[in-house]
Amino acid sequence: MDPLVDPTDDPAVEDAHRRGRILWALATCMAEKGYQATTISDIARAGRVSKTVVYAHFRDKEHCLLELYTRANDTVLDQVRRAQEEARATGLPWRERVRAGIGTYLGTLAAGPAVAWAALVEVQAAGPRARALRRQVVDRYVDLLCEVAATLAAEHPDEVRPVGRELVLAAVGGINELMLARVERGEAQHFTDDVDAATATVVGLLERRA
Repeated sequence: MDPLVDPTDDPAVEDAHRRGRILWALATCMAEKGYQATTISDIARAGRVSKTVVYAHFRDKEHCLLELYTRANDTVLDQVRRAQEEARATGLPWRERVRAGIGTYLGTLAAGPAVAWAALVEVQAAGPRARALRRQVVDRYVDLLCEVAATLAAEHPDEVRPVGRELVLAAVGGINELMLARVERGEAQHFTDDVDAATATVVGLLERRA
């Protein structure tokens, strides 16, 4: 089971192991044949459960996708926030703090290529609710980077300039395009090869110039 969508530590989830298998099964099916072509029968077969069990956990395929996407991104953002806090606590230079967060973002997604495919490709083809959720997730990551940028600007005013949210959104869009290009080539496991380029984009945005 992919750790990005494993709900076994969630006390609110009953039969968490099978629910996690269903989420993982949807991700693998979408990576193979796409969201539109994937059926509940496909999910049940890949998850080694009955269709009845799938429907006991999820109303339909869309419900399953929305939870898959939500759980994966909650995990990623929690890891990124933790990495930023640890980097600050250990006193890393500000550029290295930026790199720590971006490296965690890319590295956590690289650990689950099928889920990364779902998050970057399939969610955009899954209807208005999925697209709205994607916008919320992107906004959460932008908000997190805005917090980091504001903290760095306050701590290092001679080196880091204040930036607006629109510029941070543009940087996040660029990072997501790097990842999208990787998944389209079947190289999601190599997201971390782009850490330097992604870090340079954000550092260049924040760096105060003479």
